[in-house]
Amino acid sequence: MARYSIPPNVGKVKVAVFLGNKYAVWNGKQGEHEFRIICRDRKQATQVAEKINRKDHKGEIEVLN
Repeated sequence: MARYSIPPNVGKVKVAVFLGNKYAVWNGKQGEHEFRIICRDRKQATQVAEKINRKDHKGEIEVLN
């Protein structure tokens, strides 16, 4: 189980497909302000994105890898 800390200014996140056909939760930015969590499948990525967008995380989120 991986624990990710979520910055307070992450904004809206969305589900995206990255290299190797891996699903990820991504904030749409590049460089220093990029935020990305790699997930096992689309269902898990959608659940994580909804939880972050609802701000139901208290600054950290645990994801099964």
